[in-house]
Amino acid sequence: MQCPSNRADDDVHDLCCCRFDLPEPHGRPNEMRQDSRNPDWHDHEAYIVHKKSRLLEGDKHMCLLTKTVRYDGLPTALSEHVRLHTLGEAQQAAAKEALAQVHLYDCTQVKLPKRIDLTQPHMSFPREFGVPVDRKVSQVLASYHHLCEKLTSQVPEAMDRTRLSDVVSNVCFQKADGNTVVFKSEVDTLTTSKVPLRAFNTPEEVKATADMAMPDLYPAKYTLDLDKGHIYRMDDIYPVPRVALNQHPHTLHVTHPYYYFWFPKEKMARAILACFTFAAARARQLYGADTLTLPEPVALQCTYSDAETFGFLAYQLNTLDLSTDEGIKNQVWVAGEPHRLFESCNHREGMVGHNPAVFQHFLAFYTHGFSRLPSLQG
Repeated sequence: MQCPSNRADDDVHDLCCCRFDLPEPHGRPNEMRQDSRNPDWHDHEAYIVHKKSRLLEGDKHMCLLTKTVRYDGLPTALSEHVRLHTLGEAQQAAAKEALAQVHLYDCTQVKLPKRIDLTQPHMSFPREFGVPVDRKVSQVLASYHHLCEKLTSQVPEAMDRTRLSDVVSNVCFQKADGNTVVFKSEVDTLTTSKVPLRAFNTPEEVKATADMAMPDLYPAKYTLDLDKGHIYRMDDIYPVPRVALNQHPHTLHVTHPYYYFWFPKEKMARAILACFTFAAARARQLYGADTLTLPEPVALQCTYSDAETFGFLAYQLNTLDLSTDEGIKNQVWVAGEPHRLFESCNHREGMVGHNPAVFQHFLAFYTHGFSRLPSLQG
């Protein structure tokens, strides 16, 4: 719409039809824009794998993306280490009390999302108040870490651990078909150590992975369910600098702070993504971005948890050559199905069926690399 004017050459437009951007600092920062003004904008579109990626085949799909072969059960040495951490009655009671502080004694009360029963989807349940799931999962980790620190206070290597919260890692790879794949992972807690973990497999066993077949998604392509975008980072991000004292990745803790349903294989895929991303970023920090076959493997541990279950796995990065599925592959060991923390827990009946095996695995992962074990008698 044009307004009348005394001059014929004046062209006045309706202000509602004009685009007007506020000047800085009142305008939107370029880092938040979803166009070419974003400093991370690239003309070449890339596939992005992130913490909310829900893949068709879950862990099987993620293993294909990261060139990883999966084994059932933890490595032999780590399994033996877990067996040596059988909890006494006092430690079992302390682990149960740590969970009760989160699930029973927390006074936080907020309106929770509507409860959905998959067996009765037509039912409309009344809204409930309670502790939000994102608070539960982070507090369970904090309680378990606090208990581990108490039990290992007399061990000298306990000072060689650093715990970082809400950390991000990023790596970028070029596939043989020309596609760019960006792996970005965020974890609740990263524990680093002064000395790196030993490799879980011998060099001969690593070479044997060249003869192992990768998962097959045919007729689906490996890019199925991956987000595409122009905004991503090409640089490698590892959250700890090389000058830090405790710089080696030791244990990742991946949490699932969501209410909506995820299949167990999708949660495991998020854990494998975190392991690969952090291990690859660390390997490139050590050996350079052009290194494909690593002089020494990068080994780390990982837990993945929600408000009621805990899963454990170990990961070993052997190669950064993701262009093809041939050659040496990376390895992941999964400790079976996720362990339930308890059978039930509510304010009327309390905690029923506490599972001490969860904290036994957690403590064993924490003490992996110590010269001597803490006393667990009593």
